[in-house]
Amino acid sequence: MASASITFVLNRLGELAVKEAALLSGVGDDIRLLRDKLEWLQTFIQDADQERREGANQYVGLWVRQTRDVAHEVEDVLDEFLRRLDHDTLRQGVPAWRRWLRLAASCTTQVSVRHDLRERMDGIKNRLKEISDNVDKYKIRTFRPSAPGASSSAHNSTINTVPAWDEGSEVVGFKDERAELQRYLLAGDDTSRSVMSLVGESGTGKSTLAWEVYDSPIIRKHFDVRAWINVPPQIRDDDILYFIYKRLCPESEACEQKNSITEKVHKALSLYLKNKRYLVMLDGLVNFSNWHSILHSLPQNEKGSRVMVITRLEDKEAAYANPKVSTLKIGKLDKKDSSSLFRRRVFGANNQFKEKILGSKISEPNVNMEKACENMFKITHGLPLAIVVLAGLLRTKSISEWEEVLKKLESDNEPKQVKRILALSFDDLPSRLKSCFLYFAGVPENLIYNARRLVRLWAAEGFLKPKKGKTMEDIGQNYLKELISREMIRLVKRDMNGGVWLVAIHDRLHAFAQAEAHEASFLEAHDNADLLAPGAVRRLHLQNYTETYIPMGTAFPKMRSILGDFAEERSQNGKRSLSSKVRAHGQLKKQGNNSDLRYHALRFLPASKFLRVIDLRGLRIKKVPGAIGDMIHVRYLGLRSRSLTKLPSSIARLINLQTLDIKRTEVKKVTRAFWEIPTLRHVVANMLGLPKSAGVLNNMQTLTGLLCSDRLGNDIKPLQNMVYLRNLQISGLDNRHWEALREVFKKLESLMYLQLAGKDIPLELFTKFTLRRLQILELLGKIDKSSVNEEDQYTLPNVTRLVLKLSLADQKFIDKIGELPSLMELVLSEDSYCEENLLFSDKGFNNVTSLVMANLTMVKKWTIRPMSIPKVQKIVLSGCPNMEIKLEGKEGEESLEGLMADLKEVVVCNMLQEGSIIVKPANSAFEEKINHVAIKTKSEDITGATQRDGRWRAGMIAGNMYQN
Repeated sequence: MASASITFVLNRLGELAVKEAALLSGVGDDIRLLRDKLEWLQTFIQDADQERREGANQYVGLWVRQTRDVAHEVEDVLDEFLRRLDHDTLRQGVPAWRRWLRLAASCTTQVSVRHDLRERMDGIKNRLKEISDNVDKYKIRTFRPSAPGASSSAHNSTINTVPAWDEGSEVVGFKDERAELQRYLLAGDDTSRSVMSLVGESGTGKSTLAWEVYDSPIIRKHFDVRAWINVPPQIRDDDILYFIYKRLCPESEACEQKNSITEKVHKALSLYLKNKRYLVMLDGLVNFSNWHSILHSLPQNEKGSRVMVITRLEDKEAAYANPKVSTLKIGKLDKKDSSSLFRRRVFGANNQFKEKILGSKISEPNVNMEKACENMFKITHGLPLAIVVLAGLLRTKSISEWEEVLKKLESDNEPKQVKRILALSFDDLPSRLKSCFLYFAGVPENLIYNARRLVRLWAAEGFLKPKKGKTMEDIGQNYLKELISREMIRLVKRDMNGGVWLVAIHDRLHAFAQAEAHEASFLEAHDNADLLAPGAVRRLHLQNYTETYIPMGTAFPKMRSILGDFAEERSQNGKRSLSSKVRAHGQLKKQGNNSDLRYHALRFLPASKFLRVIDLRGLRIKKVPGAIGDMIHVRYLGLRSRSLTKLPSSIARLINLQTLDIKRTEVKKVTRAFWEIPTLRHVVANMLGLPKSAGVLNNMQTLTGLLCSDRLGNDIKPLQNMVYLRNLQISGLDNRHWEALREVFKKLESLMYLQLAGKDIPLELFTKFTLRRLQILELLGKIDKSSVNEEDQYTLPNVTRLVLKLSLADQKFIDKIGELPSLMELVLSEDSYCEENLLFSDKGFNNVTSLVMANLTMVKKWTIRPMSIPKVQKIVLSGCPNMEIKLEGKEGEESLEGLMADLKEVVVCNMLQEGSIIVKPANSAFEEKINHVAIKTKSEDITGATQRDGRWRAGMIAGNMYQN
């Protein structure tokens, strides 16, 4: 990891030399000489981390640590230099991004700053010379020649692995275990509720196997309600119970008694599940201390309900924790299945990478592959995690390089072999990707993470290397795809643009990342701020699911990033979490009296002068100190606290700020000068007002949670200065804004996601010009069709997803949107249609694969013609009482040939009573695909069903990193 630290500093030195030439008058030569020395040192230290890890030379660890410390010192010097220059300029009241170069060359104070920089650079160069002398003195440079799996080859990988990033993660092998698990869940002669634990070594694929069974059609149809809960470590049992409650119980059926929250949840679950066959899967549970309190809230209703625990505990440990729980142990793959999994992961599901890897040996692949598979099995012993990670590494090589890589991994120590595979895969990463991977050490274990947020954090940290013609977001997506393809992280869900949306990391890789990050002084992860050496911490992630207040009075003078994930943030629907309410109920004399709650003053911030990233979620914050404006290095400011109502005007001095995330706060306004910061890329808010004017924000990519409130509608005009905007979400629109929006949309040609909420949305906005890149369109409010002529055509050629809510559309409008050529997902939600009869004709919706119809209370009959939605695969119906579905075609037709031939499932939500869906004429093929389930009644939960797979829905309450 020392090489990654040097790479990061070298990039900063390079950027400084190019962009700030006038600033470095008198010290530029010193910086260039220092950069040369570091480049040479980096060349010789490529294998140092690997040698240090294997303990080949007792001096190597010392050399790596000293080299890394020098790189950190260089970074400290540069940041202090820039901070003092910017601070002097800002203190004079001059906008730094306009005049600071001229002032830097003339101010005497800055001459003094450059003099101090030169002196400190001289000291660093002397220290580098001493380290170089020690290398020769102690004969440290005794490394083995680099193998193809070493980091030195990472920049010249034979095969580009990015195209393989979206390969599936289906289960290979375990046929008997899969059948046994399914038999247990479907056992017809066992009507009582029973519990099973799925046990096995970490890396055997327990969760993958369990998910495949859990999400199979037969299981979905068998159970009335299901919940999959990802359980993070160190979590309270009453919070697990709360997760189950939030996942299963409709909001309308929650109890309102004035007793404790835990009792309320217990009663709500008991009442709601009393007459339902339910399935609850708890993935990652390792503590059975209060297991009975969870089971006590899940009723014994004699319906054949099931509870399953997926755990790393051995079967004896799980049985000891609860002797009544039967266990199913997942072992390792045999040689045949191991080879099958290995080949699939190396060559791709359709062997699309086979020719590139085998090259000229394509005529004799079997000889080479048989030997490779035999060696692979000796190394991995059939552990699926080891197999896929090794496959991800070898996929980057030609087969001629495989022998050296496999030979390097030979060992008689099985646990050590897995660690070697992980280490070798990590060493093979380019330096920038190493930093990105190690960032996962600072995220909670066993959760799913939002890729967009990760990319924004990486950009703020400086991990992403700029590339001409690519935005930082595009580069970050490529980095994610590379890590996924190398099997270092796992793809959970793609976004609507075909990119990465949700990702996860295996607990074994997470532990490896934490160990490497700690060893390299890259990042510290703790559950509180009581650190042994706070003066040395450079990145800190605080993870605490049991407290909402952390006493952070310690100074962190060298800290670059602080990330916090606290209990309060783990709530839903704008309410504080269960654990927060329980604690508050016990601490306060009068429930609801917030005056006694402890709020964090963030006094540690001014002392952390080098901070680039501040991302605190769930911490109780009422006020942000004005001194934050002096922290000119801050690039990412995320403060999600429901008690926060105001930001200081000094944030306008954060001249390098890229991301402001104040979602789930009550902040309604920021100072107008904030909208002059040219580096702004993402503003994520709740109900934030727009200013009447703004600077030229050519870097702006995301604006969500905005509210138009100006009486004259002037708060739309600033959007014209954000011509590269990709994501826009704005509410509070009315007749004062539509004219300005017409002009704005002519300039926002890069828009890919657009949500408009307001009154009388004029349809002509989408007929007079082309939003040619728009892919997702959401309209919340009544649509005004009065100004649209019959002959007008819609000009939205690339819209793949359309969401309508409260639109009161008519049949003519439905016919029109059916002509959208690329539409694949259609959501008609909450009074989006105003007539009793809804017809899908043969002329439209030819490419729709997913259809959601929720809370269409006015619709009595829905007619589907033979070729109206020929490619639809999934239909979701919710809150449409007594809807009659008319299937036009031959009377009594029993097959779906020519009528939705690709249809796999019709999900019927919250309409469990008999006769809620009437199909005429009777069609057994259609009716067999109907799956009645019970989920929340809120339309926003239903409307997301087509763009989120089941795992997202099941795990969304177990973490908050899904948000933008």
